[in-house]
This record gives sequence, structure tokens and C-alpha cells, in this order.
Amino acid sequence: MEIQVQELLSDFLRAASVTVDDTGLEIRLERLLDDAASSSAVLKRDMRHLLEKNPAGFLKSACRMLKVSSQRPGVVSMLDLLWSTPVLLSSLIDPSMLPLSSAIAFARRWVAFDPMLDIKLLAIGYPSGATFGDVAIDAAGSKRALEIVSELPPNRHILQPLARLLRSTDAYVRSKAALMYARGSDNPEWVRKMLADTDVGVRANAVEGLWGTKAASARSVFKEAALDRDHRVRVNGLLGSSFSGDREVDVQAALLGMAGMSNPTVRAAAAFAMGKIMDAVYVPILDGLIKDAEGQVRRQALQALISIRRNNRRDDTRSQPAELLTVPEVAAEPV
Repeated sequence: MEIQVQELLSDFLRAASVTVDDTGLEIRLERLLDDAASSSAVLKRDMRHLLEKNPAGFLKSACRMLKVSSQRPGVVSMLDLLWSTPVLLSSLIDPSMLPLSSAIAFARRWVAFDPMLDIKLLAIGYPSGATFGDVAIDAAGSKRALEIVSELPPNRHILQPLARLLRSTDAYVRSKAALMYARGSDNPEWVRKMLADTDVGVRANAVEGLWGTKAASARSVFKEAALDRDHRVRVNGLLGSSFSGDREVDVQAALLGMAGMSNPTVRAAAAFAMGKIMDAVYVPILDGLIKDAEGQVRRQALQALISIRRNNRRDDTRSQPAELLTVPEVAAEPV
């Protein structure tokens, strides 16, 4: 096993939160880890027997032991065994093991050593032989699998399992699958077809998934999305036009119009988009929105101003007046 993989697994197991519920298994595993006389093959054989009898218990015991010490003679053999078994991948999508942000950080390291990590996580979260309403599938773990995979680099090899998820009756699953499918396929025509979907989340996420494309044909898709009846789809279309450098679309005027609408959710969406574009030209508009009567609008406007200020600091080529980039102090909004 590569040293980098050992470090990854050691870090992962030490970070995991576990409670050991099989003290007998732990005692036997401790003895094996401390047995310097046994060969690697014998250690793996004996450890495999313990793992097969109680996979979850074995993993929990391994986590606790690594928190105490990683210098035992049998640790490398234990890590090598865990790396080759599904129990380790299942633990990555277990909400009780790690916070989602930590799991995503580990997955980003993990995928460098296992390029098929995304496929494997989707297979665990959404087994091909199960129905979407099957109670045997842990809902929290399945959702977590989608969250983690969506943060990994897009790859065409997950399009087939995503196509199955697009047929789900679960709105969250379909919208998340649409986002990843658009990223992985990089196909503007597919996204154009999805704009006819009745689910707003699917339309909005499909458009967002196209933001990073270099295909010139995406610009017409963004224009179409910018005319959608739902503000989320419109905003994502306007952001796509901005990111693609389409000068035919007056993104600034469109966002200014949305910022003046009576619906506070639409105003908040406009502020969100301005923060994503991070252009100081939006500061005067955001200065007005930060005094909005609705808390959701004020929060988005403040976050947008902070993003613009940080971006200005990173970009030495900007020459905006300092007073335009000052974020006004506002009272904290209640959660």
C-alpha cells in the first residue's frame, strides 16, 4: 500500500467519531495488532475473519485504536485490509461517523487513489436492485452519497447511474442528479431539453451544471434559461451568461430589475447572483439591499458585499475606489 494511502486512511479513521460496542472483538483485534511475530499474510487472514463476522464493529475498533496509537506492528496490515473492503466506503457516507464537510474533504483526497470512488458511493447509496422508495435504503446515507459525489470532479463515467437517478420520484435526488449529469456530460443540448421539465429544481440545477462549459452553444441555453418563469432558473441563466462572457445579454440590467421586484425571495436571489459575479459595479445596488425590510435579502446582500470585497483584495488589477468596497456594519440577523 502506498504511503499516501496509509496516511489518508489513518487520518480518516482517527477523525471518525465512534463508540465501540463489541469489547470482545476489540480485545482480539488489539492482540493481532501487537503481534509482531506473525507474518503479514497471517495477520490479514486472522483480521479478515474478524472483519467478516462483524464489519461495522471491526471498523469502529480500528478507529478507536488508531486514535490511541498508530505505531503498532499490525497497523499497516489492518489498513491494507480495510482499503480493500466495502465497509470503509460505507463509513464515508455514514452521518454518524463524520460531519459532511469532513467527509467531502476526505473524498477529495480519496479520489486521487480511487478514480471510481464516485461510482462506488452512488452504488452504495442507491443500489441498482432497489427501488427508490425501498425502506432498506438509509435515506440519510443516500442523500449524503449524492452530496459527496457532487463535490468531486465531474466525470463522464457516472452518467449511466445518474440517468437512473433522474427517473427517481424524489425531487431532491432528481435535481442533484441533473446538476451532476450536466457537469459530467458537458452537453448544452441535454440541458436545453431539461428546461422543459416541470420541476424547478431540475431546471435550475441543470443550468448550473453547465456553468463551467466551454461550448459556445451553451450561450443560447443560458439566454433561454434567463427567461424562465422561476427566479432560480433565471438567476442561473444570467450567471451562466456572465461566466461565459456573453455580451449580448445585459446581465446587470436584468439583476437590477430583479433587485427591485416586490417578491423578497427574488430580491435575495438577485443579491446572491451579484455576489457570485463579484463585480464592484453591483456595490451601490447591494448597499440599498442591505437595508431591505426582509432579513433574507439583507443577509444575501451582506454576503455578496463581503465576496466582492475579498475578490477585490485578491485582484491587484482592479482600481475601484476604496469607499465603494466598504461593507457597512449591520446588526446580526436572527437565525
